[in-house]
Amino acid sequence: MKIGKRFLIKLSLTFMLVGAIVSFIGFASSGFDIDQYAENQHHWYRVVHFE
Repeated sequence: MKIGKRFLIKLSLTFMLVGAIVSFIGFASSGFDIDQYAENQHHWYRVVHFE
């Protein structure tokens, strides 16, 4: 099977789109709050927390 340039371009664009969607879902799960990502406030894995 020969892999052409068009296939690689489509594959790379697909991965970029999927990455953007996953990033948006992560940002949405933080409540669209940029302060949740501040340094030394919480660990990186504690974006969503309950008080």
